[in-house]
Amino acid sequence: MRVLVPVNELERAKGRLADVLEPAARAALALATVGTVVEAIRGAGHEPVLLTRDARVRSAFAGVAAVLDEDPAAQGLNGQIESAVARLATAGDLEELLILHADLPLANAQAIRDLVEEAPLAPSVTLVRSADGGTNAMLLRPPGRFALAYGADSFEHHCGAAVAACMALAVAESPALALDVDTPADIERLIALPEGRASAAGQALARAGVHLPAGPQ
Repeated sequence: MRVLVPVNELERAKGRLADVLEPAARAALALATVGTVVEAIRGAGHEPVLLTRDARVRSAFAGVAAVLDEDPAAQGLNGQIESAVARLATAGDLEELLILHADLPLANAQAIRDLVEEAPLAPSVTLVRSADGGTNAMLLRPPGRFALAYGADSFEHHCGAAVAACMALAVAESPALALDVDTPADIERLIALPEGRASAAGQALARAGVHLPAGPQ
């Protein structure tokens, strides 16, 4: 199965972390999380497809992930993903597609295998909700049945759209896929976990001088 991973331009990555990380550190964090997601997808036996226009991303993952260039005519994240889905469909049967965010520092192969194995048969949608009500993972069987609604409260929008499209809806409880890194609070949650500090993202944060706050003496 192909797994579509939209990746922002590195120079624009993680803008909400600008108060705590310099641009180079934000780019390093973004590359670290993309690497984790790609490794998890490949480990689960699936094919990562990075949707990006960033040359550094393309170079960093050459040979380990397919790259689909952003569509210059498409507007916004939803337009870019829908264009990518249409292009993937023209390349062959697209009976199922997993869309994963690129900033999931705890993503691992087992979490992806569990998500796929527990998903209902087609027609169905399986979602993983982020802490702020976003959609960190969406398995579509098949894609293209409803308009995507990434953005504020996308989880609720996607749930409603799935039901309206008469697709079976499942919500997966996946701690490894539920944690993304968008805000300083997300960083705190990540580095509070031993596995978070050991992750590629945690190591990138440590190199940038971000560490778990010391407890009371």
